[in-house]
Amino acid sequence: MAATGCATRQPVCSKDYPALKAAEIADIKAGEAVLKKVIIDGVSEADLTPGEIAAAELMEQVQESRRRYVDAADLEILDGAAAILSRSDAWDRADDRECGAQDVKFSLFCALKRASELSTGEYEHRRTALQEVRFAIEDLRPGVEYEHRLRDFNNESRTTFDEIRLVLSTARSRVADRLMLQGKCAV
Repeated sequence: MAATGCATRQPVCSKDYPALKAAEIADIKAGEAVLKKVIIDGVSEADLTPGEIAAAELMEQVQESRRRYVDAADLEILDGAAAILSRSDAWDRADDRECGAQDVKFSLFCALKRASELSTGEYEHRRTALQEVRFAIEDLRPGVEYEHRLRDFNNESRTTFDEIRLVLSTARSRVADRLMLQGKCAV
């Protein structure tokens, strides 16, 4: 009997996780293109086509899903960020979302950005690994609304270094569990 709910796009398990993850990324990029039209190009939301509206809505659903596909790079990113923030003196409590190549202190966001670039060669703002950190923050601070979850949690005066490490560890555990589930589904 096939397991259900192993991923966001299909009700049953699939062996082709790379293709399914690529489809999620394509959905996100299509929605981002629509947002760019509105935010950067100044196109009115009333002037969007039904297809563009659907693309933006699908992007939001995919991004906020807690059941997105994962791959080994997601674990590598989380491990890399944890290594970057392995000591409290490496933590930058004042995140401005500006991450320099020569930085020696890192906010949570900049550690994830650097680890992403080192692991995959690029930074994907809504990659599953980063979303899982955002979800861990939401779970640690239920009901708190942040403009930018990674930055604002990092900068919050009550946030401790141990909590920074906790959200990375929580995200890693969730990604590892999902990766294992995907492996079982592929059998």
